[in-house]
Amino acid sequence: MCDYCLRHGSGKRWYENARNISKELATSNHVRDFCESYFSRDIHAGPDGYDSLVERISRPVMQGEQEKVDTYYRNYLHHQVVTSDDAIQLLKDANLQTDEHERAVVKLPCICRHASYGSDQAVSCFAIAFTDIYTRRFPKYLGGRHRYVSAQEAICTINNWVQTDTIVHSISALGVPYLGMLCNCDMEVCRPYIERRRLGIKSPFYKGHEAAFVFESLCVGCGRCRDLCPFDAIEMDVDDNVAQINQEACYGCGICANHCENQAIQIASYDRTNGF
Repeated sequence: MCDYCLRHGSGKRWYENARNISKELATSNHVRDFCESYFSRDIHAGPDGYDSLVERISRPVMQGEQEKVDTYYRNYLHHQVVTSDDAIQLLKDANLQTDEHERAVVKLPCICRHASYGSDQAVSCFAIAFTDIYTRRFPKYLGGRHRYVSAQEAICTINNWVQTDTIVHSISALGVPYLGMLCNCDMEVCRPYIERRRLGIKSPFYKGHEAAFVFESLCVGCGRCRDLCPFDAIEMDVDDNVAQINQEACYGCGICANHCENQAIQIASYDRTNGF
């Protein structure tokens, strides 16, 4: 288990602990203060002037920035990669936590796409559980393009993405450990991931609890998984012409498995030697 599971999971993975999506936690002073600050911000819309992930990671690091960012994420924001199946289960769990009149998932503009590409991006992130308490109070956040949908509609959206897109799902604490957001990430512009890479710290964006494994007998060596992997965790064995996955580099997003036509890749639990 990761550090957050040990501290906030009560024997489970931290995002499976019902308390972390409870109204009690969502309205606690710690979460309220953070969310009011978070959703009241005025975020400038892109483009941000960078053409690639490499350029964004290569931005110079200011003195004291590493410690400042690390402290901020550890106390308030926490992002961890999950599979599409885990993302769907989280939507179901959050829906069960709410009363009938409160049941809503809020489709919000993705803050990273908004800041990097501009305000006209189609892919949304999902505020979940009781985060609508704050999105209703700050309706102009990221231009105010909020839409309240059912958990089932959000699940259908994820299932469509699984078939057609290469979106990485990450669960996000909004005031640790309140699990108030399901992010649907573009790794070219995902700010927490960029900060992890740029600053050399893990706290902004953690690897998941799963990793990908290849059934070599089913792999035809097409290389599609290598081309789609957003974390450069897959190479092709030039001798055997099969995919080789570095499980320590793999974040467990499941994109490779979702798009393998031969079902030669499995996502399974993995005990990480080098941490998350």
